[in-house]
Amino acid sequence: MAAIRDTQPPRLPKLSMDRKGLIESRLSSLTAEDDQDSRRFFDQQTSTVDMTAAALLNCEFRNLAIDTIIAERTHVNHVLTDSCRTALLDICSIGMENSIAVRCAFGAVQANAAKIIGMEIRGCRIDYLNCRDAICRDIMFRDCEIGELDGNGARLSRIAFTGTRIDVLTLQHAICTDVDLRGARLREIRNVDSLHGTTMSLAQITDLSAVFARSIGIRTQ
Repeated sequence: MAAIRDTQPPRLPKLSMDRKGLIESRLSSLTAEDDQDSRRFFDQQTSTVDMTAAALLNCEFRNLAIDTIIAERTHVNHVLTDSCRTALLDICSIGMENSIAVRCAFGAVQANAAKIIGMEIRGCRIDYLNCRDAICRDIMFRDCEIGELDGNGARLSRIAFTGTRIDVLTLQHAICTDVDLRGARLREIRNVDSLHGTTMSLAQITDLSAVFARSIGIRTQ
């Protein structure tokens, strides 16, 4: 029998929380199909921001309150988001690399068909995270609260959860490689037969034994 290799951790971006030389900007300057480079958006609020097919490079978002953010097909690289909140974050088909989100509150995050590589998500609350058919690699969730994580059909590799609560996890038809769930507090898993490629602790499996039994049709009494 071949030896089982260790679960590989995410390769996280090195992005400073204290960056200088950024240009102070208004949210009104964020428009569709526009490029923003080295901009800082601080302490603002608005109802809707539409950044469809835009490009954000080396930008910083802090203390923002936005009802709806539309960023479909947007390219994001080296972006820091800190203490922001939004009810709807639409990032379908986004291309995101080397970015960090800290202390944010998101309602619904629509990230289906997204490509996200190299991201740390720390101290955030996400009510619903839709990663269907997405490609996600090298991502760390640290001290987060996630209502539902829907990864149906996604390709997930080197994803880890530390001190993170997930109320509902769905990975049907997902392809998982080095998805480390040992640091997650899981309440419900749907389609447990899709967990191939994930890593869990024996304590987690014991706690979720009733969930596993129901999923494969075993009646427990």
